[in-house]
Amino acid sequence: MIPATQLLTQAALLARLATPSPYPFAVGETLQYEAKLGYFSVGTASVSVARLVRERGTEAFEFIMSGEGGPPGWRVTYDLTSHVGTQDFNSLRFHRKLVQRGRVDEHGYIIIPDSARYREEGVQGDWVAPSQPLDELAFLYFLRAAPLEVGKSYSLQRYFKTGYNPIQVRVVGREPVPLADGSNANCLSLEVTARGETMRVWFTDDKRRLPAQLELPLPFGSVTLSLVGQQQSGRAAGR
Repeated sequence: MIPATQLLTQAALLARLATPSPYPFAVGETLQYEAKLGYFSVGTASVSVARLVRERGTEAFEFIMSGEGGPPGWRVTYDLTSHVGTQDFNSLRFHRKLVQRGRVDEHGYIIIPDSARYREEGVQGDWVAPSQPLDELAFLYFLRAAPLEVGKSYSLQRYFKTGYNPIQVRVVGREPVPLADGSNANCLSLEVTARGETMRVWFTDDKRRLPAQLELPLPFGSVTLSLVGQQQSGRAAGR
């Protein structure tokens, strides 16, 4: 049995994780990545805080991720768009488009935190969601703002498709990560696991918590995204 003090500590940390503040990113931030499979460059990607929008009357961040790459035979392009409330940081809308070998896989989701439901555009019916839902792109920004502690593990019931929960997050330690200018950044190393698959993320151990490197398990192997460029604007969201 887990001691009561440990349970209380875990509950307190999860409460802080539920409402990250302040945000270490702002509208206009764009991060560029090079994708590598081993030593070979196989593509590029970018992630941005594109703008503030009104989503069903609620102020929301619009996060965008796009990229292309992969080895011959597995070349893919992808675009993700996420609308996330600036006040409570819940996902409100999510769109995903993947194109491979001329085949398009595209889905749009409307996510309703107040009723803990979501529905897919063009599909009848709706499904149960957590009361504080996040999509996969929103999750990256959520972790940037979360008060993570080295050596701690967190079990989060926040992915909007409940069958993938809990998302397990383990803060492994601090590691140096090489940057494009030849310097090294001291980073927090995380393992994020869902349904038995684990990705790794390295956030700079400073107030900006930039994702300096990501390691993604894909059907053709483990691809590493390394931060090679960034742009900043600095428009903050209201809270």
